[in-house]
Amino acid sequence: MAASLYKAQFALKICEDHNKKELHAYCKTCDKKVCSTCIKEEHSSHDWETITDILREKKHSLPKECKEIRAEKLPGLKKELDRFEQKQLDEDTRFEQNKSILNGSRQRYIDGINKLFDDKIDVCQQKSKAAKQLYTDKHEGLKQKVEYLDMVTTALDKDINTLPDHDILDMEKEMRDELEKALSYSADQYTSTTVFVPGQMNMKVLENMIGEIHSVSAEEMNEIDRYSGVIMSIKPASETNAWVRVKDDRHMKFLDRVGEELKVMKTPCYDLITSRGGDIVLSDGVKGIISVLTQDEKTITTFDTKPLYPTYISKTENDHILVTLWDGGDRYNLVPTSRRIVQRMTLTGKVLHTYEFREDGKTRLFTWPGRTAENKNEDVCIINWLSDESGELVVLHKDGRVKFTYRGVGLEPEKFFPFDVECDDKCRILLTEGYSRAIHILSSEGMYLCKLCQYEQLLPIVISIYGDNLWCGFHDGKVKVYKYSY
Repeated sequence: MAASLYKAQFALKICEDHNKKELHAYCKTCDKKVCSTCIKEEHSSHDWETITDILREKKHSLPKECKEIRAEKLPGLKKELDRFEQKQLDEDTRFEQNKSILNGSRQRYIDGINKLFDDKIDVCQQKSKAAKQLYTDKHEGLKQKVEYLDMVTTALDKDINTLPDHDILDMEKEMRDELEKALSYSADQYTSTTVFVPGQMNMKVLENMIGEIHSVSAEEMNEIDRYSGVIMSIKPASETNAWVRVKDDRHMKFLDRVGEELKVMKTPCYDLITSRGGDIVLSDGVKGIISVLTQDEKTITTFDTKPLYPTYISKTENDHILVTLWDGGDRYNLVPTSRRIVQRMTLTGKVLHTYEFREDGKTRLFTWPGRTAENKNEDVCIINWLSDESGELVVLHKDGRVKFTYRGVGLEPEKFFPFDVECDDKCRILLTEGYSRAIHILSSEGMYLCKLCQYEQLLPIVISIYGDNLWCGFHDGKVKVYKYSY
């Protein structure tokens, strides 16, 4: 390895840009070797030194730097190598699990299809057996009459002169009666046909029956490390910009994807969204109001929510808003008069639906409702905190009926604490969770699919999707932007 490095360095002693002049100096500004012509031209205003001087300095500092790298950097890098190896093993395990599930499903479908075909055969057999029995009964009845007519006609033909007179009359009457009955038999009168008509093979329906393959990935594009407090809210306004709120600061910051602070919201708020038209909708839990502002913070409308106070807000598919409201009482020790609700509203404050109780009209849906999201199926997803250390995800149909409740997979019920919830374009549900330090992904029907971006040190708090960008805010103040693919 040392020999190959030496050869690479030796090959770079000559400048390729200026008639192969000797590279006798080092440009600190560009971190590269240069020749005398380079210094006079594109590097004339840069900070440079001769190779001799720079080497004298580096021979003194490099050994210490190398020791620091070996002591401080390499252990972490080797740990990352182990994590990549583990991810490879996890992918092998995941593939084998998927393969096993698919093969199990395949056998169940084969068994189910075989049963359906066997049932059809049984029906055909039963229909055929019933028709055959009818034909057998008619055949036997006609056979008896034919045999009788053959016998009586033979007797009357041969023995007419020896038979008693009364017997002849009786035999003639019975012969005519039986002949009339026999002539009423006709195979054309009895038709029973059973025909199996194969159905049309619909591959799309069959594919939907078999199930879907959910494949999601997140590739980190940017990391913003300018805040020290917990990221409490993150709401993208475009592909490249998002509003961010840090704990204990009621003023939202407008950031670009590389972390430059473009604007600070003058109006204090608890949470914020941007409407499809670009207006800013914010909640003020102190004043008990929701305001709609223009992008330059001019008030369009403000509506009062008191005696309840708004906390979190999210926008719906039809540009309404979901607002979490409470009465200001104790968070977890509820009394009969406590109010914990989520309301669907228009941007003018008209309440369209209130989510508070289950179908019986008495049992509360929430202890302390938190962040919300709506998917394209119009299901309403709500974080419900049960204490400072536990919670659940409650998913409702649009009309308020409970669709399902999620309390984690592979975690004890009391060891599940969700922070935020979001939905992607496939109606999948993403939520950040504290104990696993991961983003859980569920199907729209509540089936756990996987954990995305599971962290060792970082604690994900809030997430939001805009286009194919996934923004994630962390407990230590970091913000990461991922390319989210599915």
